[in-house]
Amino acid sequence: MVIAGMLLGGCSDSAKPAPPAPVAPTPIATTPTVTAPVSAATVTSAPSSTVAAPVAYAYNPQGRRDPFTPLILKEEKKAFIGARTPLERYAIHEFKLAGIVWGGLGYHAMLEGPDGKGYFVKEKTIIGPNRGIVRRITQSNMIVEERYRDPSGEMKKKEIVIELRKSQEGTP
Repeated sequence: MVIAGMLLGGCSDSAKPAPPAPVAPTPIATTPTVTAPVSAATVTSAPSSTVAAPVAYAYNPQGRRDPFTPLILKEEKKAFIGARTPLERYAIHEFKLAGIVWGGLGYHAMLEGPDGKGYFVKEKTIIGPNRGIVRRITQSNMIVEERYRDPSGEMKKKEIVIELRKSQEGTP
């Protein structure tokens, strides 16, 4: 029984070494910390290490668009500037002078476009892709003035006369 008591009782706890405490893994890019069991018999000190100052991020905007300007408004402005009326989409010679109306408000011409639609124009109306201006409408014709730059660099005017059709197509 004495032997069983010695085996079960064992020696005193002061002679046994303490089991090591689990160490938590250290994350990358942080300063390492040392965790060790602290007992009355042993005292450990953390090794001194030099910590580098974090590098500040500097944004270089050269060659990049401004991140705060909205993209949608720029597209709307481009669409607005480049938008053309149906009269400006087709060349002047593609229109047919279908009729002329006159009265108290002056002369108005009715044009038939290549798309089959009718358009009423009056003097100073812009027409054609070269932005010709309707200068005069008479009882039998319409005169459009286009300005253009010739190869020598001079500004020139060209008058285009569109005659009213006297008879219907297909009849003599």
